[in-house]
Amino acid sequence: MKMEKATKDRIVRNVFLSLFIFLLPIAAMFTTFYFTGERPWETKKQQHKTETDTSINTKNNKQDGSND
Repeated sequence: MKMEKATKDRIVRNVFLSLFIFLLPIAAMFTTFYFTGERPWETKKQQHKTETDTSINTKNNKQDGSND
């Protein structure tokens, strides 16, 4: 089965357009990294802090806990 030239050209154009749309955010990301000087792939992962102190009001005030 032979494909028409117009159909083949449209498919090729759509493939290139799809690749361009796919690569555009990636190019923007690396351009941003270039201008800002950030290199997130070179930094180590930060360890999450575990907070032992919580900000819960435990009624340990001199008052009896009422808001009078």
